[in-house]
Amino acid sequence: MSHILANEAVRSVVLYHPKPTEGWRYAVYTQEGVTDGRLLDSTPSTSFEEARALMEQTLMELFGRSSALRWKETSPGWWTGEALDGPA
Repeated sequence: MSHILANEAVRSVVLYHPKPTEGWRYAVYTQEGVTDGRLLDSTPSTSFEEARALMEQTLMELFGRSSALRWKETSPGWWTGEALDGPA
């Protein structure tokens, strides 16, 4: 499997739940730009902990590796994960 962002490093990730009728969305920030999308296996009732686990799987699919992130809720339904590890 080719990891489309294998040569980039995660700077931060934003997980957000914009509407009560939708699942979680994400934005991954790297030095090169932003990749965003929906966590397809999430539902309106998916908890942040479940969404975070799905995001970790998504990062593995995109980058081919995990990223250590420090999560903080920045506003209700919006979480930011700052990368703890340096560039790959």
